[in-house]
Parts: sequence; C-alpha cells; structure tokens
Amino acid sequence: MDSTTVIQAIMQGLMLGAIYGLIGLGITMVFSVTGLMNFAHGDFMAIAMYLCLGLFTRFQIDPYLSMFLAIPLLFVMGLLVYHFLFRRMIDAEILMVIQMTLGMVFIIESTLLILFTADYANVPNLAHGTRFTMGPFVITGSYLVTFLVGSAVGGALYWMLQYTDLGRQIRAIAQNREAAKLMGIKTARVQMIVFALGIALLGLSGSLTTSIITLQPYMGLDFTLFAFIVFVMGGVGNFLGTLVAGFVLGVAEALGALFIGGHLGGLVPYGLFVLILLFRPQGIMGAR
Repeated sequence: MDSTTVIQAIMQGLMLGAIYGLIGLGITMVFSVTGLMNFAHGDFMAIAMYLCLGLFTRFQIDPYLSMFLAIPLLFVMGLLVYHFLFRRMIDAEILMVIQMTLGMVFIIESTLLILFTADYANVPNLAHGTRFTMGPFVITGSYLVTFLVGSAVGGALYWMLQYTDLGRQIRAIAQNREAAKLMGIKTARVQMIVFALGIALLGLSGSLTTSIITLQPYMGLDFTLFAFIVFVMGGVGNFLGTLVAGFVLGVAEALGALFIGGHLGGLVPYGLFVLILLFRPQGIMGAR
C-alpha cells in the first residue's frame, strides 16, 4: 500500500475528527459545569439529522440550509430539557441521572422510528458530489466543509472559553461551583446556557454529516459512545484535549478501515481508547 493512500486516509480521518471533537466538546462542557452525564447526548444529534431528512424530503431544502433551523431549534430544546428535567437532577444520585437519560434515549429513538421507519437513509448536500484535487489527493466536498466548519466552530468555542466573560464563568464553575457562586456568578443561568449550547452543537454536527453518515433511528447511542470516548481520551474536563482527541479518534477510525477493513477495522478506535486508559488514564492532555 503506497504512502499516498495512507495520507489520503489520514486526511479523511482528520476531517471527520472535527465533528467528533464538537460532539465530545458538548459532553465536556455540560459535565464540567453541571457534573451530569447525558446518555441521550447522541440522540439529539439524530434528531437534527432526521430534521434535515424531513426538510429535504418534503421541501428539497439542503442540509447546509437546514442547519440554520436545526441549531436554534436544538438550542431551545436544550433550554427546555434542562429547565424541566436536568435542573431537578443537579444534586441527584448518578444512577437516577443515568436512568432518566436512558429513558430519553428510548423515547427519542421510538419517536424517530415511528415517524421515519427503520429504513436507512442519506441526505445529499450541495457539496456531496464535489471533488477537490490537490496533487495526488482527492478531497470530497462534504468532508472538506465538515472539516472547515467543525474546526472553525471548535476554535471559536475554545477562544470563547478562554477569553470571554462567559468562558471565564464556565471555567470558574468547572473548577469550583460553590466558590463561583460566592463570587457572584449566576451558576444556574450559566449551567442552562452551557447545556443548551452543547445540544446546539449537535444541531450543527448533524446537519454537516447527513451525507457522510447513514441515518437510522438507533444511531444515537453510537454517537453518545463516541462522545464519551472523546471526553475521556482528551482528559476529563479538558476542553482543548477533547478537540484533539476528536481528531485522533477520526484518524484511528480511518486507518483501521484502510488497513483492516470491515467490522474488525471499526474496533481500532476502541482499542486505542483501551490503550490510553491503560498507559495514560488521565487522558491525552489531562493532568495527573
């Protein structure tokens, strides 16, 4: 196998890794400010993808345009879910939170199954059939857009966390919630905004990947699993580490598909995750 093919696979992995980083960043932000684990995280991305499918099927609206509806809609959905459900679970036992979010998984997946059936689907976008040639390398338009938008949004969020008042409030709550409250930070408001922002990121991610990932009602748990892997691999609570882990996981998946292929190739990201847990349990950029 020549080096051109390997580099091509790495490039494709990096492009998909930008989305993995965004999905994981949502989990990281929510956990950092609330201490809650949302096992329905990936199912909100499935909602965004099926929203794009419905708009494309009914009105022929491109997913890149649908995202301007999906993102604010999921942001509002995040506000409502947090206000009516998660806000009441802030100090609850972790098992109660897991049970509640798994219940949400079954509700969302059953609803998608009823509305869209179990048939597999893809939603083409404007860049789906476009190819860009860079010397011996060929880049699919949808992958390139996913990489550029995902990287730009990830970079913007990291800048926001580091250099804005909201970002400083988020980091303060992540370090010590009670101390942040004593310093005058409205922790309840910040927690709600962060939760809704994490769900809105899934609206963006879902809209960008409708032509890359095959849609089926039960895919949400797969997204959640990848989000948790990125969350742990980057270092629990480490925002930059989460983004880096997303790229690492994307490259591992692409190389596994190239060198091994089939179902065994899909095991490579999980094998990498196990190795990191064994030899660097604090994560790629986590502190001891």
